[in-house]
Amino acid sequence: MTYSKCRLARTGLARTRLQKLDLDTVEVDTCDVANAVWEECRLDKVRMKECRLTGIGLSRSLIKESVFHSCQAAYADFRFVKFKKTKFVNCDLKGADFQQADLRNVVFENCCLNEAQLSFAKLEGTDFRGSTIENLRIGIEHLRGAIVDPTQAAYLAGLMGLRVMW
Repeated sequence: MTYSKCRLARTGLARTRLQKLDLDTVEVDTCDVANAVWEECRLDKVRMKECRLTGIGLSRSLIKESVFHSCQAAYADFRFVKFKKTKFVNCDLKGADFQQADLRNVVFENCCLNEAQLSFAKLEGTDFRGSTIENLRIGIEHLRGAIVDPTQAAYLAGLMGLRVMW
């Protein structure tokens, strides 16, 4: 199923089950996509704004040149997703699962990533600055190449048993 150059607004897509959905240059505005399962999809130049994505399953998808703005995406499943030039802005991603996702160069701007699962994710160039990252589920060795702000660095150092003092 392919949708190109269109806009979805205030649409109820909760609990839908779609496989290999292809969205190309699509705006998704204030839609409810909670608990939907959209596996092996391709989202190219998709703009999701103020959407309810709680518990959405997008595993094994490709998401490129897309922006998620002010979305509620707690407990979303992004396992094995390959992201390219993607940005999350002001999103609630608490408990989201990015296990083994390719997050290289993804920007998380002012997001809540508390309790997110990032085990074995590729994080070179991933920008976490300004986001909350408490209780991340990740091995410290997998953070190599990630970009963090000084407060986040102090928090992560504490996880490694270091005492940071000013």
